[in-house]
Amino acid sequence: MNPNPPAREHYVSRVLDVLAARPDTVAVRWRDLELTGRRLRDAVLHARDALAATGLPVPPEAASPAVGLLTEANHPALLAHRYAAHLLGATVVHLRSVNPGPDGALLDADAQAAILAENGAGVLVVDPSHARHADAVRARTPHPLTVVVADGPAAGGEVRAPEPRSGPVPTPGALDRAAVVTYTSGSTGRPKGVRQPLAAWSALVLGDAAQLAAEEPVMLVVTPLSHAAGPMADAVLCAGGTLVLHERFEAAAVLDAVAAHRVTRTYLAVPHLYALLDHPGLAACDLGSLRALIYSGSPASPGRLERAREAFGPRLVQCYGTTEAGRVTVLEPVDHWERELLPSAGRPFPGVDVRVCAPGGGTRPLPDGATGEVLVRSPQMMSHYVGDPEASRRVLRDGWLRTGDLGHWDAYGYLHLVDRLDGVIKTAGVKVHPGEVSRALLATGAVAEALVHRVVDGDAGEHVGAAVTAAAGTGDGDGRAGDPRELLGRLTAAVAQSLSPAHAPSRIALWSRIPLTDNGKPDLRRIGAPAGDPDVIASAGPVTRTPRTPRPTQNTR
Repeated sequence: MNPNPPAREHYVSRVLDVLAARPDTVAVRWRDLELTGRRLRDAVLHARDALAATGLPVPPEAASPAVGLLTEANHPALLAHRYAAHLLGATVVHLRSVNPGPDGALLDADAQAAILAENGAGVLVVDPSHARHADAVRARTPHPLTVVVADGPAAGGEVRAPEPRSGPVPTPGALDRAAVVTYTSGSTGRPKGVRQPLAAWSALVLGDAAQLAAEEPVMLVVTPLSHAAGPMADAVLCAGGTLVLHERFEAAAVLDAVAAHRVTRTYLAVPHLYALLDHPGLAACDLGSLRALIYSGSPASPGRLERAREAFGPRLVQCYGTTEAGRVTVLEPVDHWERELLPSAGRPFPGVDVRVCAPGGGTRPLPDGATGEVLVRSPQMMSHYVGDPEASRRVLRDGWLRTGDLGHWDAYGYLHLVDRLDGVIKTAGVKVHPGEVSRALLATGAVAEALVHRVVDGDAGEHVGAAVTAAAGTGDGDGRAGDPRELLGRLTAAVAQSLSPAHAPSRIALWSRIPLTDNGKPDLRRIGAPAGDPDVIASAGPVTRTPRTPRPTQNTR
């Protein structure tokens, strides 16, 4: 996964050339739909014609055309219309959800209309299932909005234009004009639009494709194509491979797909990796085709990684990155065999500069071992937050992007992430780093997963909150054997003894499973309000209210 640009080539031109050269090979599988290279290429060109027919209107306040995309999760129409918009030099704005967002939740029409207005998008593309919803979005958008309902091969139909669709592909739009805009939820609760220039996206895709050329890749996609999985999927198509698209992660479905479709690579969130490890069908699954199991999104428990190494062998690749910075560091398969490296996030990707600097200070690096804020300089970085110049100035300084993550370098040049800069909990006069509380909970051996977050009482006082799942064999994880409340009491006492009473969670909940968003990240709104949740086995501590968007330490990236 090389982020360095091989050349200023448009990635969609490469996709179309490869599809034309492999017309009868299956390029995309989605539900019962199979798209060969010919049909996917037709879908892209059909989508290009549909978008061009709108004239790509640009509202008066916008500088260049932008297209909003809203489809079912990982629908092939999302790919076809992203490629089409980029061929025409338009910016693509994803509207389904933010990263992270509530599990399975769709942004409401008001939020989507605001995003379209913020980006000056004059066209909205939807799949048939969102056609009625598009009317509500259009009614709320302050400028004229043209709605295009996807049809043709990507929607399971046929192209209406004469077949075959051959001939020259139009010259792509300028790489420096268009972009991809992905929305990410911030600590204030207001989603921020992260604008990544198309030139950076294209270079990343083509760099990855060069690494896959000899693999004939088959990628299983279970996280949203609108986020980190997007450029990975594009690279697979550029390399002549096949995409197997699932709407969401389900452990059994992943194992079945790997065996049935001879999957060579997949990208998972860390909780997804844990779910595979805990699935009873893992031992019997044929993993012979799998070459790379890439995981990301949050730091992983070293103990769980040791078990993953036993189960998956030299296939594990850990990536650390952010929506704003792109990929930052990588823990290679060989690194997973060194126990002392498992707590780390790996070393910087080629072409990515990483520094650890004093929080809120300049760009002078701190010495190895000193904890500071992680700064990144990379060709993949966002250009700015859409419509928020003040936030852009805070994050982008002197060519560096301030990630808001705290970390330090070890003696071997590996980055260790400690916490979020804004995740420190100030309680009883003590600054508590949630990461150290999470590590203390895991060290008891009774906990499989631990997520520590800030909770706020009615007087705006801060307290430590925790969400945990029981480790296998504790006898407390199913709500029947043993007393779950007794387990929670033991955990709280263990943290108080190993760290301090101020570090002990004042509210702790035992979950049957940590609730996740579509992106595989913890669903912070459910975690912040455990009372009455069907997945909560037991909880202890006073009832408190949480900030609008609670920020965890273990699972924010």
